[in-house]
Amino acid sequence: MLRGLSPLISSAILLASTIAIGYLIYNYASTSTSAIIQKPQLIISANADYVGSKAYVEVSIKNAGGAAANITSVKIDNVEVKGSLFSGSYYLLRPGSELHRVVELNNLASGSHIIIVTLSDGSEFKASFIS
Repeated sequence: MLRGLSPLISSAILLASTIAIGYLIYNYASTSTSAIIQKPQLIISANADYVGSKAYVEVSIKNAGGAAANITSVKIDNVEVKGSLFSGSYYLLRPGSELHRVVELNNLASGSHIIIVTLSDGSEFKASFIS
C-alpha cells in the first residue's frame, strides 16, 4: 500500500528548498555586485572652445567606481595631453573625486573627437565630444 507525504513534511521540504534557492541567488548577486563596485568607473566629458587656431578643451574625468584609478595616459585624437592635465607619470583619482582641467591644443579641427584615458592596469575608458 502506497502512502503519500504528510502535509507538514511536504511544507517543510518546500520551505527548505525555497530558502536554499534564495540563498544561492543572494550569494551570486552579492559577489557579482561587489566585483563591479570594487573597480574604477570613469565618466569622461569634454567641451572645446576656439580662439583663433587654438582650441581650449575643458576635460572632466570623474571616478564613479569603488576603487582608485591610476591614470597613466590621456589622449585626444591620439595626441597625448596628460602633461596638460597632471604632472608626473600617473594621476591617482580616488573614488568619488574628479579631475577638471583645460587643455590648450593647436590646430584641433572642428568636428568629432575621441578622448582615451588609460589606467595603469591597461584598461581604457573612451568618450567622444563634438567641437
